[in-house]
Amino acid sequence: MELGEFGSGMAFGRRSVVRVNQERETIGDESDASTAMWLAQLRWIAIAGQLIVISFVSLVLGIPLAIPQLLTLVLLTIASNVALWAIARRVIAKASTQPNGYQGFVPNRLLGGVLLFDVAILTGLLYFSGGAANPFTLFYVANIAVAGVVLSRFWAVLISAASVMGCFWLLHSASPVSVFEGSPYEHRAAWGVTKWAFWISFATCSWVLTYFVSQLATEVRLRDRRLAIAEKDKERAQRLEALATLAAGAGHELASPLSTIAVIAGELSRRLDKPEIPDKVKRDFGLIREELSRCKDILHRMKSGAGEAAAERLHPVALKEIIDETLSAMREPHRVDLSMEKAVGDFKGMLPKQALSQALRNLLQNGLDASEPTSHVSFSSTILMDKQDQRVWQLQILDAGSGLSDEVFRRIGEPFFTTKEVGKGMGMGVFLTRNVIQGLGGSIRFERAIPSGTLCTVRVPIETN
Repeated sequence: MELGEFGSGMAFGRRSVVRVNQERETIGDESDASTAMWLAQLRWIAIAGQLIVISFVSLVLGIPLAIPQLLTLVLLTIASNVALWAIARRVIAKASTQPNGYQGFVPNRLLGGVLLFDVAILTGLLYFSGGAANPFTLFYVANIAVAGVVLSRFWAVLISAASVMGCFWLLHSASPVSVFEGSPYEHRAAWGVTKWAFWISFATCSWVLTYFVSQLATEVRLRDRRLAIAEKDKERAQRLEALATLAAGAGHELASPLSTIAVIAGELSRRLDKPEIPDKVKRDFGLIREELSRCKDILHRMKSGAGEAAAERLHPVALKEIIDETLSAMREPHRVDLSMEKAVGDFKGMLPKQALSQALRNLLQNGLDASEPTSHVSFSSTILMDKQDQRVWQLQILDAGSGLSDEVFRRIGEPFFTTKEVGKGMGMGVFLTRNVIQGLGGSIRFERAIPSGTLCTVRVPIETN
């Protein structure tokens, strides 16, 4: 079984379901920086509109307004938008230095705070220009719609509630404007059916708009992330297919000459086993046989390795069995300090034993290679519950090395990228391991440890049946 089967058999039947659930869980926690930039541009348009309306009403129509107060509120909006613009630009600039098309994100609380601030500013502008009788009261709806598009449902509901309360307050209190005198919605008008009907209809429309816009926006974001996942999976499959072709070609082309060399080397070794043969010749020939063995090992890893194991099906297996399988095939298992409670080890899940053990073995071996020959690697195993109350198996590997550079952090996991000496690594371990873990709907993360070393965290969702 060759590397090609790794590409075709590694989905394990549940990548898309688990990963889409994880995406649904995280939607709304943050927004990409381009959304923040779009909001800043939209606010510049709103600011320009506010200045135009104030100028037109006061200078052209000649309606007296509280100009100092209105301009103060507009200036506050300008200042806040400059800050938002600067933050978005900084995040985008920082993201441009990251790999894999990373765009950068800003927390939803930032955009939510900005839109809450806009609701407060709009309430102030309306207060100094006639209150709820001002037809621009309808612009509360614009804030609600924008919140539903760019924010999570929590923030959208909060913006909607603030708008409804702002409208209610304007029906009670405002700075009078002569042109609105006698309006049934003016703050000085008596409370009756008209005012109540206006406020109730405004509140109802706000809630309905919030629900449908936020629901639609959530589904659109989920669809976009599904498409992004599909694109990444397609790209990964193409790379694996190319690697499979390379491995198959290399194995086919090199297997025959290496076998011939091995046969000849075996014959020569018997002829060289004579006292009159110089020791130097024997040592040189021994080195040739060692290098031949290394070539065969490399071919074996290219043709099988994690690939053969990844083609297996899911079946119930105790977590301890996977750990034991991982350590038993390592060259130096005594250098791995395992920390795992008995209850965790006895727990059974639907997992591919060979694939997962090979993936963990790759990570452990990398940790050992990065550490001093006398140092140990910490290996811990725990079970956590995620936000969807699903069991997640978390494994952490902490090496005793000097840590990874920024360049290595950016490129780690790329095929054929390695920091090891020539002949000691092909740069495929992390790449294949990541495909196995992500094929199970899990994740793998590398981070710098304090004071030194690298911490690798693997999380794999566990199904019990």
